Amino acid sequence: MAQQARQRLVRRTLGRAWGRCVGVVLVLLAPGAWAYPEEALQTLTFTAAKTFNRCVEGSAVPRLSALQVRNLVLGNVAEGEAGVLRRATRWGYYDRAEEEDDRRWLWLVSTRLHERFEDRADKVLLAAGLRATLRYEDLGSVLYYLQRVTIPANVVPIFHPRPWRWPSADRFTHYPIDEARLSAAGEALCDALQETPATLTFDALLEQTAEGTLAALREPIADMQSPWYAFWELGEPGRFGRYGEAGNRFGRAASFPCGTDECQLLDDDPIYAAFAATQHRRALLATMQGILLLQRYRHEHGRGE
Repeated sequence: MAQQARQRLVRRTLGRAWGRCVGVVLVLLAPGAWAYPEEALQTLTFTAAKTFNRCVEGSAVPRLSALQVRNLVLGNVAEGEAGVLRRATRWGYYDRAEEEDDRRWLWLVSTRLHERFEDRADKVLLAAGLRATLRYEDLGSVLYYLQRVTIPANVVPIFHPRPWRWPSADRFTHYPIDEARLSAAGEALCDALQETPATLTFDALLEQTAEGTLAALREPIADMQSPWYAFWELGEPGRFGRYGEAGNRFGRAASFPCGTDECQLLDDDPIYAAFAATQHRRALLATMQGILLLQRYRHEHGRGE
């Protein structure tokens, strides 16, 4: 009996130790993919809402009310400010593999964003009796993921918790949004918004936005003989990529092979600003299209505020 008691004590002790080890690992490796900072999320979402209202004015599609905009932003920012535990168990990378599934690590960690995205998208359109306040907060969560796949490191994707390396944050994520340039870009997006197919779904919009980011990485850097893969190098579908020859230096001086030459970019080079503006415009359009999907649905089903 004494021996059995000692064995049970050992098992409980080992179990607690294993649980603590797993907890420490999850906290240390809690990447949650990269996201725009709160201020950038607010800028993207407010600008999209304001531009959306101008674009649909005079049409059958209802404009957003001030309360709806507020709830959009609340849901958007709240999704980006997830606590450490949730970041530890939901990494949220985009997976371009043909057969997407909810891939898990240590049985606990959901490494892809798709499950969370689909859950929130279903609530936006399908949850019966959902109060309008919660519906727009859930839409804000969906918009957060649409915005996040305009960050190249999230769609390549690059696994990034590297506390032994500095900097460990992706530099594109914190590249400042040019608000004047973004607003001007929004004025030219009304036609693209109106051309959004009636059959578009949230899943298709996520894929379309992510694929647009990947297509941008295949484009040459200005007139150089190198694509943007010099900064973010694609891996095999379902696998992590890595930083390319230029490294994690977006916005900073960088040199990297360019065909037979060596290419160079300067600190705050206008080439960086142009690429960032393209991706921020992509995030703006995806956000507007996400809003359109809900507003069309509510109009077609007679569900006003």
